[in-house]
Amino acid sequence: MQKVRLLVFGLVAAVACGYVAPSPAKASGDITCGLGPPPGSSDFATFEARQAAEVRRVGYETVCEANLARFDIGSDLRPLAAVVSKLDFQPVDLTGTPFNAFSSIGALAEEVSGVKSRLYRSFRMPDGHTVTLFEDDLSADGLRMYRDPKDEPERINGFPARLVTLQAPNGKAMSIISWVEHQRSYELWLDANVILEKKKPALLALAASLPKSVPARKDVNQ
Repeated sequence: MQKVRLLVFGLVAAVACGYVAPSPAKASGDITCGLGPPPGSSDFATFEARQAAEVRRVGYETVCEANLARFDIGSDLRPLAAVVSKLDFQPVDLTGTPFNAFSSIGALAEEVSGVKSRLYRSFRMPDGHTVTLFEDDLSADGLRMYRDPKDEPERINGFPARLVTLQAPNGKAMSIISWVEHQRSYELWLDANVILEKKKPALLALAASLPKSVPARKDVNQ
Protein backbone atom coordinates (compact mmCIF):
# COMPACT_ATOMS: atom_id res chain seq x y z
CA MET A 1 0.00 0.00 0.00
CA GLN A 2 1.32 3.41 -0.94
CA LYS A 3 2.18 5.65 1.97
CA VAL A 4 0.10 8.84 2.11
CA ARG A 5 1.89 11.83 3.56
CA LEU A 6 -0.14 14.27 5.65
CA LEU A 7 2.06 17.34 5.51
CA VAL A 8 -0.23 20.28 6.22
CA PHE A 9 0.37 21.71 9.68
CA GLY A 10 -2.37 22.84 12.06
CA LEU A 11 -5.26 20.90 10.54
CA VAL A 12 -7.58 18.07 11.38
CA ALA A 13 -8.39 15.85 8.39
CA ALA A 14 -11.11 13.22 8.23
CA VAL A 15 -11.33 10.64 5.46
CA ALA A 16 -13.96 8.00 4.84
CA CYS A 17 -11.59 5.37 6.20
CA GLY A 18 -10.84 7.20 9.44
CA TYR A 19 -8.97 9.96 11.22
CA VAL A 20 -5.38 10.83 10.33
CA ALA A 21 -3.35 12.15 13.25
CA PRO A 22 0.28 13.21 13.74
CA SER A 23 2.79 10.92 15.39
CA PRO A 24 4.06 11.58 18.92
CA ALA A 25 6.80 14.16 19.39
CA LYS A 26 10.20 13.77 20.95
CA ALA A 27 12.40 16.63 21.99
CA SER A 28 16.13 17.01 22.52
CA GLY A 29 16.85 20.41 24.06
CA ASP A 30 15.21 22.94 21.74
CA ILE A 31 15.21 20.56 18.76
CA THR A 32 11.85 19.03 17.89
CA CYS A 33 11.48 15.55 16.43
CA GLY A 34 8.18 14.12 15.22
CA LEU A 35 5.02 15.96 14.22
CA GLY A 36 3.88 16.67 17.76
CA PRO A 37 1.21 15.30 20.08
CA PRO A 38 -2.30 14.96 18.64
CA PRO A 39 -4.83 17.77 19.22
CA GLY A 40 -6.69 17.31 22.50
CA SER A 41 -3.85 15.52 24.26
CA SER A 42 -2.46 16.85 27.54
CA ASP A 43 0.85 17.85 25.90
CA PHE A 44 -0.58 19.57 22.82
CA ALA A 45 -0.92 23.09 24.26
CA THR A 46 2.61 23.05 25.70
CA PHE A 47 4.06 21.80 22.42
CA GLU A 48 2.23 24.48 20.42
CA ALA A 49 3.32 27.23 22.82
CA ARG A 50 6.96 26.18 22.62
CA GLN A 51 6.89 26.17 18.83
CA ALA A 52 5.16 29.55 18.68
CA ALA A 53 7.70 31.08 21.06
CA GLU A 54 10.59 29.90 18.90
CA VAL A 55 9.00 31.26 15.72
CA ARG A 56 8.46 34.63 17.40
CA ARG A 57 12.11 34.63 18.49
CA VAL A 58 13.91 33.55 15.31
CA GLY A 59 11.21 33.26 12.65
CA TYR A 60 11.44 29.49 12.09
CA GLU A 61 11.39 26.14 13.91
CA THR A 62 14.52 24.15 14.75
CA VAL A 63 13.93 20.45 14.09
CA CYS A 64 15.99 17.28 13.88
CA GLU A 65 17.05 16.23 10.39
CA ALA A 66 14.65 13.29 10.52
CA ASN A 67 11.76 15.78 10.55
CA LEU A 68 12.74 16.85 7.04
CA ALA A 69 12.87 13.30 5.68
CA ARG A 70 9.16 13.24 4.84
CA PHE A 71 9.81 15.94 2.22
CA ASP A 72 12.43 13.81 0.47
CA ILE A 73 10.41 12.18 -2.31
CA GLY A 74 13.14 12.16 -4.94
CA SER A 75 13.42 8.38 -5.15
CA ASP A 76 9.65 8.07 -5.69
CA LEU A 77 9.43 10.55 -8.58
CA ARG A 78 8.49 9.30 -12.03
CA PRO A 79 8.17 11.00 -15.48
CA LEU A 80 5.51 13.70 -15.26
CA ALA A 81 3.42 12.75 -18.28
CA ALA A 82 3.06 9.12 -17.23
CA VAL A 83 1.96 10.08 -13.71
CA VAL A 84 -0.53 12.77 -14.76
CA SER A 85 -2.23 10.46 -17.30
CA LYS A 86 -3.39 8.16 -14.49
CA LEU A 87 -4.84 10.79 -12.15
CA ASP A 88 -8.52 10.98 -11.18
CA PHE A 89 -8.51 14.78 -11.30
CA GLN A 90 -7.18 17.61 -13.44
CA PRO A 91 -4.08 19.26 -11.94
CA VAL A 92 -3.64 22.99 -12.41
CA ASP A 93 -1.97 24.03 -15.66
CA LEU A 94 1.46 25.52 -14.98
CA THR A 95 2.11 26.67 -18.55
CA GLY A 96 1.51 30.36 -17.84
CA THR A 97 3.34 30.39 -14.51
CA PRO A 98 7.01 30.70 -13.43
CA PHE A 99 7.03 26.91 -13.01
CA ASN A 100 7.15 26.63 -16.79
CA ALA A 101 10.72 27.98 -16.76
CA PHE A 102 11.91 25.46 -14.16
CA SER A 103 13.38 22.06 -14.96
CA SER A 104 11.01 19.18 -14.20
CA ILE A 105 12.47 16.55 -11.89
CA GLY A 106 9.42 14.30 -11.90
CA ALA A 107 6.07 13.63 -10.28
CA LEU A 108 4.37 11.35 -7.77
CA ALA A 109 0.69 10.44 -7.41
CA GLU A 110 -1.00 9.19 -4.25
CA GLU A 111 -4.34 7.59 -3.57
CA VAL A 112 -6.88 8.49 -0.91
CA SER A 113 -9.62 5.87 -0.43
CA GLY A 114 -8.71 4.30 -3.77
CA VAL A 115 -8.81 7.58 -5.69
CA LYS A 116 -5.68 9.08 -7.27
CA SER A 117 -6.45 12.57 -6.05
CA ARG A 118 -3.00 13.76 -4.99
CA LEU A 119 -0.10 14.93 -7.11
CA TYR A 120 3.42 16.09 -6.30
CA ARG A 121 5.43 17.87 -9.01
CA SER A 122 9.08 18.68 -8.31
CA PHE A 123 11.22 21.20 -10.16
CA ARG A 124 14.78 22.50 -10.17
CA MET A 125 14.92 26.29 -10.04
CA PRO A 126 17.61 28.39 -11.80
CA ASP A 127 19.29 29.09 -8.44
CA GLY A 128 19.65 25.36 -7.76
CA HIS A 129 16.88 25.07 -5.18
CA THR A 130 14.18 22.41 -5.48
CA VAL A 131 10.51 23.37 -5.29
CA THR A 132 7.64 20.89 -5.04
CA LEU A 133 3.99 21.64 -5.71
CA PHE A 134 1.50 19.35 -3.97
CA GLU A 135 -2.21 19.42 -4.73
CA ASP A 136 -5.12 17.35 -3.47
CA ASP A 137 -8.52 17.48 -5.17
CA LEU A 138 -10.85 17.29 -2.17
CA SER A 139 -13.91 16.91 -4.40
CA ALA A 140 -12.45 13.67 -5.78
CA ASP A 141 -11.40 11.93 -2.57
CA GLY A 142 -13.97 13.28 -0.12
CA LEU A 143 -11.31 14.57 2.28
CA ARG A 144 -12.51 17.28 4.64
CA MET A 145 -10.19 19.57 6.55
CA TYR A 146 -10.39 21.92 9.47
CA ARG A 147 -7.73 24.62 9.44
CA ASP A 148 -7.42 26.93 12.43
CA PRO A 149 -7.75 30.55 11.20
CA LYS A 150 -5.31 31.79 13.84
CA ASP A 151 -2.59 29.68 12.20
CA GLU A 152 -3.12 31.22 8.76
CA PRO A 153 -1.97 34.87 8.71
CA GLU A 154 -0.76 34.76 5.10
CA ARG A 155 -2.93 35.11 1.99
CA ILE A 156 -2.64 33.38 -1.38
CA ASN A 157 -5.00 34.93 -3.92
CA GLY A 158 -7.25 35.93 -1.03
CA PHE A 159 -7.30 32.48 0.61
CA PRO A 160 -5.89 32.03 4.16
CA ALA A 161 -2.49 30.35 4.16
CA ARG A 162 0.14 29.18 6.61
CA LEU A 163 3.90 29.37 6.18
CA VAL A 164 6.05 26.95 8.18
CA THR A 165 9.84 27.10 7.98
CA LEU A 166 11.89 24.25 9.42
CA GLN A 167 15.67 24.07 9.82
CA ALA A 168 17.93 21.33 11.15
CA PRO A 169 21.14 22.10 13.07
CA ASN A 170 23.19 21.07 10.00
CA GLY A 171 21.61 23.90 8.00
CA LYS A 172 19.25 21.76 5.93
CA ALA A 173 15.89 23.54 5.70
CA MET A 174 12.42 23.39 4.22
CA SER A 175 9.79 26.12 3.91
CA ILE A 176 6.16 25.12 3.30
CA ILE A 177 3.27 27.38 2.38
CA SER A 178 -0.14 25.64 2.53
CA TRP A 179 -3.64 26.80 1.69
CA VAL A 180 -7.03 25.57 0.43
CA GLU A 181 -8.73 27.07 -2.63
CA HIS A 182 -12.33 25.87 -2.51
CA GLN A 183 -11.98 22.11 -3.22
CA ARG A 184 -8.22 22.08 -3.93
CA SER A 185 -5.65 21.79 -1.14
CA TYR A 186 -2.14 23.01 -1.92
CA GLU A 187 1.32 22.91 -0.45
CA LEU A 188 4.43 24.47 -1.92
CA TRP A 189 7.77 23.27 -0.55
CA LEU A 190 11.09 25.05 -1.05
CA ASP A 191 14.31 23.49 0.25
CA ALA A 192 15.48 26.73 1.84
CA ASN A 193 14.93 28.81 4.97
CA VAL A 194 12.94 31.62 3.39
CA ILE A 195 13.26 33.69 6.56
CA LEU A 196 17.07 33.68 6.72
CA GLU A 197 17.47 33.82 2.94
CA LYS A 198 14.77 36.49 2.58
CA LYS A 199 12.90 34.40 0.00
CA LYS A 200 9.45 34.62 1.61
CA PRO A 201 8.03 37.18 -0.88
CA ALA A 202 9.26 35.07 -3.79
CA LEU A 203 7.66 31.90 -2.37
CA LEU A 204 4.33 33.64 -1.81
CA ALA A 205 4.43 35.11 -5.32
CA LEU A 206 5.12 31.67 -6.80
CA ALA A 207 2.13 30.24 -4.93
CA ALA A 208 -0.06 33.13 -6.10
CA SER A 209 0.87 32.43 -9.74
CA LEU A 210 -1.25 29.26 -9.85
CA PRO A 211 -4.43 29.47 -11.95
CA LYS A 212 -7.84 28.52 -10.62
CA SER A 213 -8.39 24.80 -10.23
CA VAL A 214 -11.12 22.71 -11.85
CA PRO A 215 -12.71 20.26 -9.37
CA ALA A 216 -13.14 16.65 -10.44
CA ARG A 217 -16.69 16.68 -9.08
CA LYS A 218 -18.49 19.91 -9.89
CA ASP A 219 -21.51 18.91 -7.83
CA VAL A 220 -19.48 19.41 -4.62
CA ASN A 221 -20.25 22.68 -2.84
CA GLN A 222 -17.66 25.36 -3.47
